[in-house]
Amino acid sequence: MDFRPLNDTERRNLLTALRANAQDNRAILMDRRNTRFAGVTEDVTDDEVITAIKSVPCHY
Repeated sequence: MDFRPLNDTERRNLLTALRANAQDNRAILMDRRNTRFAGVTEDVTDDEVITAIKSVPCHY
């Protein structure tokens, strides 16, 4: 995995999204291909929820 620090714009956008998630119950969206931050939204489709759940590793 290639790590690089967030630039100023990415950092501000992520902080804004985290605040919106905490205060307004907005979902934080991620790009499925590279797991980059992709914004926030109030409405999330069922497919996006299922994909997010499937992407969490489970060790049972």
